[in-house]
Amino acid sequence: MGNNLLTNVSSLDDIRRNFQHSTTTQLRNYSAGMGFMMINIFLGLLGTFWFRTQQRVNEIAIRRVNGATRRGIFGRLIGEGVLLLALVTPLAVAADCLLTHYDICAYYGAHHSTALRIAVCAGTSFVLMALMVIAGIWFPARRAMRIEPAQALSIDN
Repeated sequence: MGNNLLTNVSSLDDIRRNFQHSTTTQLRNYSAGMGFMMINIFLGLLGTFWFRTQQRVNEIAIRRVNGATRRGIFGRLIGEGVLLLALVTPLAVAADCLLTHYDICAYYGAHHSTALRIAVCAGTSFVLMALMVIAGIWFPARRAMRIEPAQALSIDN
């Protein structure tokens, strides 16, 4: 046709398949990275609060001897963990807003972050991390509750 010569013709099915393959590969890579980060964060938070609670077995025993209920002790330990998370979360959100404002971690081709998007991401992250903190406190605290107070106080830590 005129001065144009068609030498390589691709069907629309091939073009669509190639485009969807790259999108699928990118989505799979992002999902694998997200899963890896979530597992690392989960294990880090779980381990931190697990060891923190295990080192407080003597304190739990003293509280039980002084008449504290199991529910009261659980509430106090979990409340402290969630309070620590709540104190740090605004700093993390502020750092995220600054990163977004200065486009330091910008993904080119994506939509710019809006206040709603940052709020949803921060809220979701807070809930997931709070669940991790609760799990990291719940299991060792439950085990510490089963130990008799006299036995817990005699353990050398």
